[in-house]
Amino acid sequence: MEAIQSIQTYYSLATVLLAYLFLVRYLRYQRRDRINSSFGSGTRPLSSMTTGEAYNIMTELQQFEFPHAFNKARKIALLKAGGIPTMSKLFAVTGQNNRRNAGKRAVDTEILLREVQSQERESIRYMQAVARMNFFHLRYRRAGKILETDLLHTLGDGLAEILRVINETEWRKLTDVEICAIGVFHKNLGDDMEIPYTGMPSCEAGWENGIHFAKELRDWTIQYEEEVAKPAATGDQYVRVYVDSATSAMPKIITKLVRKKLGYELDGLMRTSLNLEAPGPILNSILIVIRTLRKFVLRHLSLPRPAFLAVKAVDDKTNPLSGLYNFNHLSLRPWYIRPTFWTRWGPVALLLRSLGGKPPGPGGEKYHPEGYDLMTIGPQPQEGKGIEEMKTAIEYMKARGETGCPFSRLGKK
Repeated sequence: MEAIQSIQTYYSLATVLLAYLFLVRYLRYQRRDRINSSFGSGTRPLSSMTTGEAYNIMTELQQFEFPHAFNKARKIALLKAGGIPTMSKLFAVTGQNNRRNAGKRAVDTEILLREVQSQERESIRYMQAVARMNFFHLRYRRAGKILETDLLHTLGDGLAEILRVINETEWRKLTDVEICAIGVFHKNLGDDMEIPYTGMPSCEAGWENGIHFAKELRDWTIQYEEEVAKPAATGDQYVRVYVDSATSAMPKIITKLVRKKLGYELDGLMRTSLNLEAPGPILNSILIVIRTLRKFVLRHLSLPRPAFLAVKAVDDKTNPLSGLYNFNHLSLRPWYIRPTFWTRWGPVALLLRSLGGKPPGPGGEKYHPEGYDLMTIGPQPQEGKGIEEMKTAIEYMKARGETGCPFSRLGKK
């Protein structure tokens, strides 16, 4: 009798498991299929994708399909900027590339990127973030200290890392429709940042659609890195400031592991340029196994992320007490994080404390727990500066009146 009950229990569990696996398979690709449904064979061509449609697709990818990949791509792209000698030298001469300022600079830059990637092009937050970035670049562009090709590389690297990280590390690859949306977004961003596309093969004739632009910009970016990326003292300093100093309070083995983990995420050229170490065979194998297991679990065992678990790149609403925006991602230094029980005593907060991190709240006023203002965010010497220039830039963006497809007029540069 017990044997029969055991067999029945076994079959019941097997039936439940099999039903769950079928449910996962049925639901897992529905968001992808819905995104693709408006374009393709027998429907609309990719060349007709509008700015608004591209934004909606980017939102689906960031909040539901690949939030981890977008976060990683942002960080890797920011790191790779230090592998271009002209950029790392500029970081060094600004006075911000030191242990005292580097943490805030990295967070400020990441916040501006998160804002432009997560807001509609016609929103004031997008315009303020773009205007703030343009203000920071303006004097260096006028002085010739930022090359136009370096700015195009920065734009291209952000795009290239999104494509690479998702296609190499996520549970599925991007579709042509999704690549097109990413291309439309970056073309609009490049236009708003007034970055010339000189040097790209189709800069004169124009691009057919977002996927044409995305792949061409990715290929140009890789070629540019092959031409200019090389080891430099300022590149090594860049990594030591942004990576080594962040883990300085931890055992040295942690710093070595972090450097090798970052080396694992880079190709040999950029790894050499940044003076990072490649992981040894054991660590490399462990990282490959972790990546493979994660892909398998997400693809075959995980239900799609529901709307109430959407991962927001930035907060939707301001802090009611300050009227500013708080940052919602904990790190070792709590820049712009609002003190709450969760941000001070939650599991992630406790883990960060154990690693030497500082909690938001009492004693942490220097980290601006009240939040950030997109009109003033940035290094201390630039706080409160550039307001008039930004207002002019915002008015210009408001007047552009372009919400359709950016590739509807060939030859636009």
